[in-house]
Amino acid sequence: MKRKILILYLFILFFFFTGVISQSYADTAQVVPKGAVSVWTEGIFYFDFHEKFNEHGNTQDIAKDYNANLNSNVFTGLRQIESIFHLPSGSASIGNSVVSFKYGGEEFNSLLMYGLTDRLTIGVRIPFYWRRNEVKAVLDTLKATVGKNVALNTLAPLSVPGTVPLTTQDVQNLLGKGLDIGTTHIPGYGYTPVGPWSDQGVGDIEVGGKYQYLSTDKWQLAFTGGVRFPTGEVDNPNNLVDVGFGNGVYALLFQSQNDFIGFKNLRLNGTLRYDLNLPDHVTLRVPDSVHQPITMNEENVYREIGAKIEAEISGKYDFFNGFSFQLLYKYGYKFHDHVTGNMGYNYKSLEDETNYQEHMGIASLWYSTVPLYQAKKFPIPMMAIFSYRDRFAGTNLFKTQYLSLTLAIYL
Repeated sequence: MKRKILILYLFILFFFFTGVISQSYADTAQVVPKGAVSVWTEGIFYFDFHEKFNEHGNTQDIAKDYNANLNSNVFTGLRQIESIFHLPSGSASIGNSVVSFKYGGEEFNSLLMYGLTDRLTIGVRIPFYWRRNEVKAVLDTLKATVGKNVALNTLAPLSVPGTVPLTTQDVQNLLGKGLDIGTTHIPGYGYTPVGPWSDQGVGDIEVGGKYQYLSTDKWQLAFTGGVRFPTGEVDNPNNLVDVGFGNGVYALLFQSQNDFIGFKNLRLNGTLRYDLNLPDHVTLRVPDSVHQPITMNEENVYREIGAKIEAEISGKYDFFNGFSFQLLYKYGYKFHDHVTGNMGYNYKSLEDETNYQEHMGIASLWYSTVPLYQAKKFPIPMMAIFSYRDRFAGTNLFKTQYLSLTLAIYL
């Protein structure tokens, strides 16, 4: 009866805190004993952010590429106005876009592990995301040279009598379903409206196993292999402000965990990871430049998402009655994507800035009831971990910080 109550309590906690473990704790070489179950649940709470690291490692506003002169280089249909009215190339402009993004969100991650043997642990990792983007977008027509002329049923230079500047809603229509001027319909680009966005959903689920091939009084070494399944919703190519919950491809995962436990109360860990993404075909917008996201070019392309390598080092010190403190550093590098197609577009624009580097630091405070459980003073062996993570440097990635709370229970 007591065991059934404990199992029920375990699964209540599992579904209440629903979420996968991120790297807010070291991925050690420890395994779950044969026949035992371990459940880790984690909640991550991001600080709102609006900056990213660019290709040179400098911080810039995430919406930088969306703040532009909306001329004939962006809306190529304006070239007809330039031709008809003999205007210089690139001079036809409907104004400047003024756009700001502010991202935020939460993650709740879950990891369920089972000790198949005393050396082999199998598990499943299930992430769930809440994401939002507070978007502000308006049109500044102070330097516009082209507007709409209802009498002529067309766009025309503002110098033509009866021509008035476009409105913010006119630009939204031009990006989306199309713009009507009098009896004329100008086809749109097919994008969803540029405005506040939020969504939630399951991410890419991972399944794998960890084998501890060495365990001595000083060393614990393990190897982990797994598969990531494309269960998460991907970035919508027709939405300029969203983020995806997954990559949309299968991936093979390889990890090497190496622990040194030769010091009293101190565990040192070094972990290497390699993610190999499998190729796929996907329908994408293909812009002329990575810094010019608006385009009508669309094609089902062949894509190979670049492999990712991570190296992580950490030290965890047990200092007082179940309390521990941990410092962790992680370096990550992802290679360029490779994209090809058959329509002659500039596929390099989908490859540029898809590589990245990241430097992250994590500080964590742990509390474990395992010592009390072993002394028969607490009924359940469990842990709680409070962490702060900072991605303090990198290239081609969002600049983010978060707090996380992790709970782990052993059965």
